[in-house]
Amino acid sequence: MKNLLVLTWKEFLQLKRDRITIGLIAFIPILQTLIFGYALNYDVKHLKTVVLDECRCYDSRELVAKLTATEYFDVVGHVSSLEEMRDRLDSAKASVGLVIDREYGKDRRRGAPAHALLVVNASDTTTSTQAMSIASGIAQGLSVRYLAQRAGWEYRDLPIDVRVRPWYNPDLKTATFTIPGLIAIILTFTLIQFTAIAIVREKERGTLEQLQVTPATRTQIILGKILPFTLIGLLQFTLTVLLMRFLFGIVIQGSLLELYLVGLMFIAAVLGLGMFISTLAKTQMQAMQMSTFVLLPFVFLSGYVFPIDGMPQIFQWISRLIPARYFIEALRGIILRGAGLADLWQPIAWLAFYTVLIIGLAVARFKKTAA
Repeated sequence: MKNLLVLTWKEFLQLKRDRITIGLIAFIPILQTLIFGYALNYDVKHLKTVVLDECRCYDSRELVAKLTATEYFDVVGHVSSLEEMRDRLDSAKASVGLVIDREYGKDRRRGAPAHALLVVNASDTTTSTQAMSIASGIAQGLSVRYLAQRAGWEYRDLPIDVRVRPWYNPDLKTATFTIPGLIAIILTFTLIQFTAIAIVREKERGTLEQLQVTPATRTQIILGKILPFTLIGLLQFTLTVLLMRFLFGIVIQGSLLELYLVGLMFIAAVLGLGMFISTLAKTQMQAMQMSTFVLLPFVFLSGYVFPIDGMPQIFQWISRLIPARYFIEALRGIILRGAGLADLWQPIAWLAFYTVLIIGLAVARFKKTAA
């Protein structure tokens, strides 16, 4: 135990002298939370829209008003021809164009299909998909209400009234979904890179040879290097949780203690992985390159960016090897749904398994030699 405390204290002293690393410990979580929390937004609103209204009647104005009332479309101008609309779209002065047929109002009044065309810049698939979906919903709503009136429906509500109640994220905010998963990404980005160069740096500086003559065991040396970074990980975890709560207004629905227990487990897994990389690399550059290679699957195959169920089957199987997948499941369960450890036993069990496995591999791989 004394050897472990001495090694841990040595790592703290070494970190204390590295002021740049200390600054990055606090700066990186804040910066990444702000960037991902605000910039990563799937809630596309205020799309620049130009209107070619060939009808110029009450019904066409009603359609435009329905679109703008959703806050997804902002009419930035009216055009007089399709060529002018095309110029606006080509020059990126608008991303949506609405063309209302000359007979739109007359067709509605006499019960014939009334035509309008929505032109969307589909080079941005996220924007175009949402724009088309919203416009289709508005058109269907107008059609259903118009048919109900013509059928003599006297009630305020439509014949079939299906109410939708989104749970856990009632405002459908992107940040509410992304910020909990962002905690895993932040810890992965910082801790793997910090620890990946730990033993390699000892080799390059020659201090690993000094550890060779100490009575400390391999396990004590590994744990002595992991413990200081564990506290750093808890500090970053706490900082991100505070930003999530007070900057983005996301309230933790579940137990804070259970959240920290799961967080501590993932921090240990990430640190063990970084330590395992450091035992494979011979130089700090190699350690950084290996850590970068590991980071990509953690981001794209963990379910943070893309839903795992929508991936090809082979990538779904690969995602089972990534601890961040199970940590993100537990984070969203505790923070958003208020789930307990009993409800999340499966992802937590897998996370615990990988934590023990990764640290065990790091200890087994480590050799108390400078070679």
